[in-house]
Amino acid sequence: MPMKLTLLGLRYFQKIAELQHITRAAEILHISQPSLSHIVKVMETELGVPLFERRGRNIVLTHYGEILLLHTNHIMEELDAAKKEIARIKEKQKMTVKISISSNSITFPAFLTTFHRHHPEIHFEIHQKTNQLSKTSAKSADLFFTTSFTPPKGKNIVTLLKENIILALAETDENTKKTSCKLEDYKNSGFISLEPSKTGETITDHFCQKAGFVPQTILESDSITAVTEFIRAGLGISLVPEITWHGLRGTQIKLLQIESPKCERYLNLSWTEGKELSEPAKIVKEFIIQNFMEFAKNYTYKKG
Repeated sequence: MPMKLTLLGLRYFQKIAELQHITRAAEILHISQPSLSHIVKVMETELGVPLFERRGRNIVLTHYGEILLLHTNHIMEELDAAKKEIARIKEKQKMTVKISISSNSITFPAFLTTFHRHHPEIHFEIHQKTNQLSKTSAKSADLFFTTSFTPPKGKNIVTLLKENIILALAETDENTKKTSCKLEDYKNSGFISLEPSKTGETITDHFCQKAGFVPQTILESDSITAVTEFIRAGLGISLVPEITWHGLRGTQIKLLQIESPKCERYLNLSWTEGKELSEPAKIVKEFIIQNFMEFAKNYTYKKG
């Protein structure tokens, strides 16, 4: 038959053991003395041993009672610790802002680090939309960092930055003496394609099609390290964002402006229409809108 010991009963037992007086314990616990005595009797019946013995006007623990008190104290300490941990996590969740990033940008993590120096009390939960699971979890995000090839429209989305798409090739390439180029001149080259856009279309696909050809893609990657190594080795060329993929600068790689077609993309910040943002999310949103463009350009200049 299962035991009927409860946390409330153990707390009552703990208070009686502390005061060594059942009447005073009943007064403090706001329970009638007969009810408290009954609870003790039920516990003793279930355990099959006496927990207290009378000594004068007081009651003291028996050896069995001392054993139960020892474990009761441990249980209550763990319970209190659990409550504190839950309260801490709950409070942290209130100060956590979920951000979904569907476009790889080296600048954005650095920007969030700068934000955290201004607001260390606010935490981030980042969802990188690289697989179906992360795409699903990202739906609950507060803010969405996305890219598009045309200016976005809507009350719940703003453009943070418009940047040119440029051509990156190895310094050993015969075309590095140029400062600009036409994309159609590279229709027979092998392309290293960056991550897909919100629509699933890559930067390479989009702009090569605008130039009138289908690119020969030799690698798809959102890793700047992989892109850099392949380009530097002369294994392929790549269309890269001029500002937010600044890490390609100064790495034995030549960057050419593209004369035609016009190649540019928009970095946008959006939030769910009709959803009330938390105060921390509002702070993050306003900080990003007001500071991201200047930060990105300055960060690129310093790193480049």
